[in-house]
Amino acid sequence: MYWTKRHVLVCTASHCAQKGANEVIGKLRLDIVRRGLDSEILINNCGTIDLCDVGPNMVVYPDNVVLGGVTTKDLPDVIEYLRGGAVPQRLVLSDNSPDEIRRKTFYSSISAESGRLPVTEFTERAAEAGFDDAWVAEQLRRGFIAKKPSEPGEVIQITKKARDRYSLST
Repeated sequence: MYWTKRHVLVCTASHCAQKGANEVIGKLRLDIVRRGLDSEILINNCGTIDLCDVGPNMVVYPDNVVLGGVTTKDLPDVIEYLRGGAVPQRLVLSDNSPDEIRRKTFYSSISAESGRLPVTEFTERAAEAGFDDAWVAEQLRRGFIAKKPSEPGEVIQITKKARDRYSLST
């Protein structure tokens, strides 16, 4: 094992992969090698960083910087940052990012109404908030929500993972 100045984890989970993550990581790796930076910057793929709707995402350590919505067109700015330049602020994700606030607002509104809704109502409310069926499926897969049996049919319930992530009351 060797030590590098920066370690970049690129999410290649299903949602990010559908948005081009494999192309992003492939080109990033190639560009890093071509510039002779591979002894300073390690590029790895990872399963997820739970920001599926705004991917492809990457985390840069030790900087603790999360970049979202990264495309191959963004790679020159990302590489410049990795070389020691300015962080590409337009790509930075944080708990105050618009997309993160939108997710928290959505989950807060559901939580305020008992934290569970019939599946159809949940997906309709998600769509009104700008989240598609693929996002709902990914949230189920990632454990932010769960389907539960109920009368007269299934409900979607916010899980502890979402409540903890978004500081929602129980």
